[in-house]
Amino acid sequence: MRTLTIFLFAIVLLAACDEPIELDINQVDPKIVIEGLVTDKPGYQMVKVSRSVGFYTEGKTPRITNAVVTVEDDLGEVVSFTHNPRNHPDSAGIYLPPSGFVGKIGRTYTLHVNADGKDFEATDQLLPVISMDSLKYRVSEFQVEDPREDGKIYELLMYAREPQHEKNFYLFKFYRNDSLTYFNETDIYFSDDELLAENINGATSPVYYGIDDQAVVEVYSMSRVGYVYYSDLFSILNNDGGGMFGPIPASPRTNLSNDAIGFFQVSAINISAVKIE
Repeated sequence: MRTLTIFLFAIVLLAACDEPIELDINQVDPKIVIEGLVTDKPGYQMVKVSRSVGFYTEGKTPRITNAVVTVEDDLGEVVSFTHNPRNHPDSAGIYLPPSGFVGKIGRTYTLHVNADGKDFEATDQLLPVISMDSLKYRVSEFQVEDPREDGKIYELLMYAREPQHEKNFYLFKFYRNDSLTYFNETDIYFSDDELLAENINGATSPVYYGIDDQAVVEVYSMSRVGYVYYSDLFSILNNDGGGMFGPIPASPRTNLSNDAIGFFQVSAINISAVKIE
């Protein structure tokens, strides 16, 4: 927790001092951070294991390279994840399964991680995802009048049918020429089916494109616990908590055990693409 002494508080309010103030922060022990993903598409499966860092620490988070990582389904099949099997210099702390491993819709998967002598677990179910009927584009009048980026004036139009007889949750990712793209850096695009109508008829994208751009939309199914995690994370990223004197927001609610932070996500993915011409 960040605390500020009464003395410093008085200086800020009364003295209008230009000297930089370093907040007095109660340091806590680093926590294990686990980010895991299992999907029904090849090439997406991964688990990243690292440690949290102090408030003033700069640079990359410390990666854990000697963890033991497995994923087990509800039929008892266990898959071992290997640390950085391709020895990529930027993949320290990344664990990958055998190349043929993909999740199956309807199965429940449990992640097991042993790191720093402690065991961590998380469970999530692989639920079906909506299929995009079509993906179109049009000129956005708003972007023509006030473009955020030169030439990026086209918005996507998404068409799909969402089953309303069951409760579903979705995460959307938008790519421009293979680069994951956001309107704002703190955006997370997620929804439940109360927000989405049964007929998704020309829903517009939050990301804009230019001529010759390749536009790709990925839709991920999520369980309710995944929806809660991303909802918490969005609130933390977009709420300053009352400024420098406000309370520090709590970590997002997670499915990980033993006080780890992060999330283990299990999803089906639907991918649609169109080239802007």
